[in-house]
Amino acid sequence: MSELTFLETNSEKIYNTVITSLEKSVGEPLYPGDERRIFGDALVAVVLAIYSKANDACKQKMLKYARGAVLDALGERYACHRISPVSAKTIFRFSLDSAITTNIIIPEGTRATPDNEVYFRTTELAVLQAGAVFVDIPAECTIVGEAYNGYLVGDINRLVDLIPFIDSVKNITVTYDGNDGEPYPEEDGGIGDEHYRGRIRLAPTALSVAGPRDAYEYHAKSADASIADVAIISSVQRISKIINVREGHAYIGGTGYDPASVVIEGAEWGIDYHVVYEDEILKIEISPEGVLQQNGQLNVSIKRDMAGVVLIVPILYGGKIPGDDIIEKVYNACNADDVRPMTDLVIVQPPTAVQYDIHIKYYTTVDEEFDCIEAIEGKNGAIDKYKEWQGTKMGRAINPDKLRSFCLSPKSGIGCTRIEVISPVYKELNNTQIASLHTLTVSHVVERD
Repeated sequence: MSELTFLETNSEKIYNTVITSLEKSVGEPLYPGDERRIFGDALVAVVLAIYSKANDACKQKMLKYARGAVLDALGERYACHRISPVSAKTIFRFSLDSAITTNIIIPEGTRATPDNEVYFRTTELAVLQAGAVFVDIPAECTIVGEAYNGYLVGDINRLVDLIPFIDSVKNITVTYDGNDGEPYPEEDGGIGDEHYRGRIRLAPTALSVAGPRDAYEYHAKSADASIADVAIISSVQRISKIINVREGHAYIGGTGYDPASVVIEGAEWGIDYHVVYEDEILKIEISPEGVLQQNGQLNVSIKRDMAGVVLIVPILYGGKIPGDDIIEKVYNACNADDVRPMTDLVIVQPPTAVQYDIHIKYYTTVDEEFDCIEAIEGKNGAIDKYKEWQGTKMGRAINPDKLRSFCLSPKSGIGCTRIEVISPVYKELNNTQIASLHTLTVSHVVERD
């Protein structure tokens, strides 16, 4: 599809138009070196800049091209607002060396720091009771953003706002849940705009009360800016689960399972296992003489009728599996009374990770060796691009040919002359599975031209 243009922005065409117009005005050709021609040359740059700016302003009326504040204005039409950044959270423990006989009040907003540059503050007032030696209080970073996740237990240990009798403070959980939201282009290069643009496209479907797929996708993605993709399932599906075995039995709870469809990897129905489904509990009984008798876990595939049930499976950017906090956010967003149709049962669960290995050997020349290594193994090189492509969309088949194409023709530089891909091998995934890199083994060989 060609690029949308409202005004001509081709420099050669504008140049010809300006010079031709000047020559018609003066009634004679204008040759190089003529002062009037030199004036025309300078005028072309001005006209091109004005036309380009006007063309961009016109294009931004379209959702596909809008940026920043203009994109915000388009979102306003559907009451779809840009997701704000969130502060990283943790829990502070305020401690005494020994108990005292009076209560100690710790005000809301009491600050502590790991380095005298980043500060976290308590989010509620608390009282360290007489006779106790510590109290735990939730806290959050004073600066929003993902960058402040990951402070380890005990890193935040310098009390800024001194409180009488308190001897020490430290965080007792790793800082978590900080999020950049949907930043403006100047802050992240446009990633936030792309996420917001996708939600605006889905926003009209959110007005329906019939529970369409896109409406659930819109509300799920709006729950948190870190959500890259969402699978919405409400039909007969074959799903895969890894379940634990206890005393020769394994159990799956839920409605709509088809016991006759159970398939266990490496085992045979009726010989190695038997299945009973009663009261919405599917029981798998392991045969004592079968091949599964020593297994602690089973890789089970089963069909499930999802009629009346909406299964929502989110995945985060970078192929990260969402934690309980994101799952809860999505559930609350999609199960709200003004979102969920009365006849729907909403279930939110993380995707199933299917591990794959990357084991490749690629070939390059002496002259191109350095550039080739950087383009394939360097930051944002072909391997990083493949991991991102493979791990950010559920149900995407594990595809070695895509890895091969990234390495042969990387956008970031010179690719290899040829490549041997030992793994991964091609494997289909269902739409609740996500590919997850397990091991990475890369080597290269320098060949003569």
